[in-house]
Amino acid sequence: MFRIKNKLFEIKYAYLDAYISNDNHLVFGLQIKATGTDKYPQEENYNSEGMFFPDDELFFNSEILLKIKPNEIKNWNDIVGKTIEWDNYPENEEEPHALFYVYEHEQISTAKIEFKNRDNKVYVTINALCNIYAGENFSSDLPLQIDTEIDFFGILCGKISKEECIKEIKPFLDLNNLKYFQNKYGVSIMAPLNTNIKTNLLILGEY
Repeated sequence: MFRIKNKLFEIKYAYLDAYISNDNHLVFGLQIKATGTDKYPQEENYNSEGMFFPDDELFFNSEILLKIKPNEIKNWNDIVGKTIEWDNYPENEEEPHALFYVYEHEQISTAKIEFKNRDNKVYVTINALCNIYAGENFSSDLPLQIDTEIDFFGILCGKISKEECIKEIKPFLDLNNLKYFQNKYGVSIMAPLNTNIKTNLLILGEY
């Protein structure tokens, strides 16, 4: 479910990615893409205010959402039960934050983000306020609600060797549950063993 005010959108993907920060944390980010569901009117002259069509793309983008210390978790899905909240967009962008994009990037000023387990799958629920500025009824401080299953596409290690990548990740996650890949840009990635390489955007280099 992806809703803004009373309007529903279709989720195209929802995934976590991660990297190792300079201050020695495993930093999870969250990427969600949705599209409009309104049908194109038959008449030539119509008022499109508040309408979002299938080629209208919306993005929830958090590069820094959750910071994990060494030995805090064993597997990525151990983040279940964690909650991230903020009431004002942080001045320090090393703190958890998110942007929302429709026509341009806008800050998510207020958010509560929770990771939950349902049927042994990881879900994220988001309650936030977003800005779109798409006419009088879809302008600022719009209630954003997202509830969806998420995947974990892996940890981006940069252009380093497999051995270096493994050494960086070892303090944070059980390597027995991860597999090494290198995408077309030469970026090393450690992804879950069961990842789908045909849809994993990190491996495909489409992030």
